[in-house]
Amino acid sequence: MDKVIIESNIVNDDLVSFKWNFDLDADDKKFNTVEEAKDLPLAKEMFYLPFIKSVSISKNEMVLERFDIVSWGDVVDEVEKIIEKKLQSIFSDKFKLDKKKENIITLYAESTPNPKVMKFVCNKLLTKKIYEVKRDNSSNESKFINSIFSFDYVDQVFINDNYISVTLSKKYNWDSHVNNFRVFLKEKLEKEFDFSLVEKKEVEKNNSNNQSLDNVSRQIIKVIDEYIKPSVAMDGGNILFKQYHPKKKLVEVVLQGACSGCPSSTITLKNGIENMLKEMVPGKVDTVSAING
Repeated sequence: MDKVIIESNIVNDDLVSFKWNFDLDADDKKFNTVEEAKDLPLAKEMFYLPFIKSVSISKNEMVLERFDIVSWGDVVDEVEKIIEKKLQSIFSDKFKLDKKKENIITLYAESTPNPKVMKFVCNKLLTKKIYEVKRDNSSNESKFINSIFSFDYVDQVFINDNYISVTLSKKYNWDSHVNNFRVFLKEKLEKEFDFSLVEKKEVEKNNSNNQSLDNVSRQIIKVIDEYIKPSVAMDGGNILFKQYHPKKKLVEVVLQGACSGCPSSTITLKNGIENMLKEMVPGKVDTVSAING
């Protein structure tokens, strides 16, 4: 056997099946989250696609269940290429395949509550640490980030996990730029981005000095990390704890990505974050102050 052969079949509106011509060393399993699939890279990578609800895998078949945001007819060919590429990587020695082939990338553009920010979601992990770079400070060690600022209309870049949030300058809007920019990003990621380096890097430990903080500050960080960050990340943003003032019962946070400068950020803070902290850290928080990153 010297070639990976995959057959795809749309089972129904929700499910699609992919079968291949060899046996994996895997038991029959179903995964509902990326955390559950962390020990099986083939299944884990599927969850970086924003429309994947669950992944079922056996020795020679994978069945994917979708969220109702796309139809399988529109994406099945791209997903098949992703699976084929991953299997080629796993069995490259056995099949004597060229490891220098381009990455197979799927990139989706998603609007955010901030009209100036577009979120581009990749099917692969892009970083294990957060990058937030503004145009005035765009000279950094990342050639990839610097290349994004070659577009005059880009004001800020935020990269976290498997997505890139890009902020436009004031006089521009996304209507006339999103398609061309998505094509540019996709080509950059396919031809120049080294995904192997991402897996080798250690996870950045935000708030690494937590042990030196007071107990209330640690409680606040826990609430932010577990309950607030995941929902904010869905909109292409991030929130970091900055400081807690016990006498004023004031919490300072830093807004990043799509949250930074967003017209709805104040409302979100007052009606969401502030109320949640008041409820989950009772008697310790009265107000929240936000600072744009």
